[in-house]
Amino acid sequence: MPEGTIDIDRAVTRFATLLQIPTVTTQDEKDTDWAQFVTFREALDTLYPLIATKLRKQIFADHTLMYHWDTGSTADPIVLMAHQDVVSPGDPDGWMHPPFAGTVADGAIWGRGAIDDKGPLVCICEAVENLLAQAFTPDRDVYLLFGHNEEVAGDGVPTVVEYFRRQHITPGLVIDEGGAVAGDLFPIKKKIAAIGTAEKGMLDLQLSATDPGGHASMPGKHPATTRIARALVKLDEFTFPPRLTPPIMEMLAVIGAHSSGPLGAVLTRADRLQWLITTLMPRAGALMNAMIRTTAVPTVLEGSNGTNVMAESARAVLNIRILTGETVAGTVERVRKVIHDPEIRLDILNSAEPTPISPTDGPAFARVEHAVAEAFPGTVTSPFLVVGASDARHLAQISDYVYRFYPFELDAETRSLIHATDERLTVDALEHGIRFYEAILRGSH
Repeated sequence: MPEGTIDIDRAVTRFATLLQIPTVTTQDEKDTDWAQFVTFREALDTLYPLIATKLRKQIFADHTLMYHWDTGSTADPIVLMAHQDVVSPGDPDGWMHPPFAGTVADGAIWGRGAIDDKGPLVCICEAVENLLAQAFTPDRDVYLLFGHNEEVAGDGVPTVVEYFRRQHITPGLVIDEGGAVAGDLFPIKKKIAAIGTAEKGMLDLQLSATDPGGHASMPGKHPATTRIARALVKLDEFTFPPRLTPPIMEMLAVIGAHSSGPLGAVLTRADRLQWLITTLMPRAGALMNAMIRTTAVPTVLEGSNGTNVMAESARAVLNIRILTGETVAGTVERVRKVIHDPEIRLDILNSAEPTPISPTDGPAFARVEHAVAEAFPGTVTSPFLVVGASDARHLAQISDYVYRFYPFELDAETRSLIHATDERLTVDALEHGIRFYEAILRGSH
C-alpha cells in the first residue's frame, strides 16, 4: 500500500468484527466470560496477519496482550496502549443498533467499546499493519500493550510493568486513552487536542456504621442508616478547595494565547488571577469543575434487606478523584473531619495516588504534537488533566513520558456516549486515529 494510503473500508470491517466480541469485564472475575478474550486475540491474529507473524506476542495475567516490534535500536521504546475490555452495555433493547452487532450505519460504527477503547486499539493495529506492509522500520522499538481488565482496575498492565522493571525497559513515550480533539470544550475558535499529561488519583472509600438493629417499629436514636445518611449530606454540602495545577495552568496559557478580549486578558494572567478563574471554571460545567478540585460522590448505599427491619450495619462507598498535589491519606483525613462522627468507620477499598506530571518540553511531547498536526491540521495542542483513571497510571511508575489521548474529534454529545447507550465512532474519526498513530510511529520520517 503506498505511503499515506489507508484502506478505510477494510479498517471498518475489521473494527466491526472486533466490536462483535463481547469482552465485558465485571468486578467479580467469576462472572466474566474469559473465553471471549481468547476469541478476541485469535481474531486479532487473523485480522492483522503481519502483526501476528512479524511481532513477538506475549500474554500476561492470562489475557493482557503485548506485541514487541524489535528494531534493534537502543533508544527508549514507544508503548502504544489500549484495552480490550468493555463495560456492560446495559439494556440492549435501549440501543438503536445492538451493542455487539458491529453495525455500520449513518457514517459510524456502532457498539460497546467503539470509543472506549477498541477504537484506539484498532487504530493502533491498522497503523502498524500498514507500516509493516510498507517494510517500514521505526526509529526505536515499539510495544503494543492491550490490557484486558482496565475497566475493573485489574492486574493485567501492572503485571507488564513488573516485567518491564525486570527487563530494565524504560519507555521513552507512552500513549493511552484520555483527552481528545474538541472544538466545543474551550471558548476559542480553533480546535484543541487535549493531551493528558497527568491523571487524578482514585479512591474508593467505604463508610460503615453498626447498630443493634431490631424491629423498625421501635427505632433507637441515630440508627446506622441515619448516621451514614447524615455523613453523606455533610459531604454533599462540602466543596473541596479549588486549585490550578500545572497541567491546567499550561492549558489556560494555550487557550489565552488563542483568545482575545477579556478572556485572553484573564487567561494570560492566570497565575495572578487564580481566585477569579477558580470561581468561573465550575460554571462552565462538571468537567471544568473536576479539573480544579478533588471530587467525591457516593456510588453504593446499603442498609437493611427488610422494610420493617432496622439495619444492623449500613455502608456507603465514595468514589473520590484526588487532585494532583494531594494524597490518598490526606483525602481520607479530610473526609473524616468533614463527617465528624467517630462512630463511622472509614476503610480504603481501592486507591491510587495522582500520577506525576509528564513534561511538555522535549522530544516525547514534540512527537505527539507533530502527530496531532499530521492527523488534525490546524489543531492546537494543549496539556490537560485527566479526571478519570486509565492503565497509563501504571506506566507512569517507570516512565516520565506518559500521555493520554483519544486520537478522535469528539464533541460533547459523542463524549457522553462513553459507557452509555448507542456508543459509536464515526468512520472519519477512525481514519484520523489511524493517521495519528502512523505519524507517531514515523516520527520525523
